[in-house]
Amino acid sequence: MGELLTSPSDRAGLVRDLGDRLGPAVTMATTEHFNLQSARAATISEANGRASIFLAALSSNLIALAFIGQMSRLGSAFYAFSLLLLPVLAFVGVVTFQRLVQSSLEDIAYAQRIARLRSLYVALAPELEPYLLVPRGRPGETLLHGVRLGTSVWQLLLTTAGMVAVLNSVVIGTSAGLVLAALGAASLGVTLATGAVVGASALAVHRSHHRRARDAYEPETIDQYATLVADAQTAEPGGSNAASTRSARE
Repeated sequence: MGELLTSPSDRAGLVRDLGDRLGPAVTMATTEHFNLQSARAATISEANGRASIFLAALSSNLIALAFIGQMSRLGSAFYAFSLLLLPVLAFVGVVTFQRLVQSSLEDIAYAQRIARLRSLYVALAPELEPYLLVPRGRPGETLLHGVRLGTSVWQLLLTTAGMVAVLNSVVIGTSAGLVLAALGAASLGVTLATGAVVGASALAVHRSHHRRARDAYEPETIDQYATLVADAQTAEPGGSNAASTRSARE
């Protein structure tokens, strides 16, 4: 089902080829639709959970920094505590951002697979077309190469990954400014300028990675990974017997 079956002859041929298997085929297609929708819900749930963990860590660390700053009167203990805490928080932000980008691409892949199943429904029952959202062309193989996600250049910042990228860039810039302040080698203006430059550079790196991941996205990559994982899990329990069974089937 790589393409939509739009002509009556193609639809009739599909029904004829399935024959007695039409009922089981529809059942398997609806089951796969449910599984894909569940997988989409899982990616959204994971994205929300990851973002919530990062935001909770960020807020708790800021509260801790406020307490240590008051107790040490912004002395050496404050700088030592900050320079130990903020780099760890920046690491959490980086891995959270990268996973959110991966989750968003997985969600797109699942959505495209659902679109392909909708084309199957319309092919088997053309009268359903007014009630189903069926994109024209090749929805399962539509890539994002060179296609902007929206009309705004800030579209990537509107995503959960974009929000985490901005916050994490602020953390990285703050860490750079605190390093200079702890060394005492610069004035307040230089420290703020350095932090702003480092933070802006970090944001540019985040956005560049997001764009590269979006433009290099292909549904087959996610499908192939899932297949390889399934094969590995199948081969482990049976060992050589499972391998010989697959060879016999082939």
